[in-house]
Amino acid sequence: MQPIRHALKAMALVVLIALVPTTTQAQPADDQTRVARDMIRVLEAYAVYKMGQYDLAFERYMTLAKDGNRQGILNVANMYAAGKGVEQSDTNAFQWYLKLAESGDRFGIEETAKAYRTGTGVQVDTERARYWEQRAEVGS
Repeated sequence: MQPIRHALKAMALVVLIALVPTTTQAQPADDQTRVARDMIRVLEAYAVYKMGQYDLAFERYMTLAKDGNRQGILNVANMYAAGKGVEQSDTNAFQWYLKLAESGDRFGIEETAKAYRTGTGVQVDTERARYWEQRAEVGS
């Protein structure tokens, strides 16, 4: 546990140094700080996931997802789909994949189209499947 914590702190430091504001960067310093903090939170959630602490990882990813973090949303959806750290639920997985798709995320779009096509977590709807498949093609 201790080596992972030290590795995360080192990665966080690298991230923060990389995001130190300069006069040529377009994003305000506050946005950069938020992005850096989100990256650190994602890395921490990933570390506990890799250690097999799925309940804790799910909680951390859910916090990120509720904050609108795409990586958090994706991992919440994946964990619902696999039943890791939470009771397996295709319906809940679909809701999170849909949220990801609505944000323009390509993987979320593909998973949403597939769910509508196969009826995984949602009623089969070929029109909606086609709509999301077309959105996926446009993003190519």
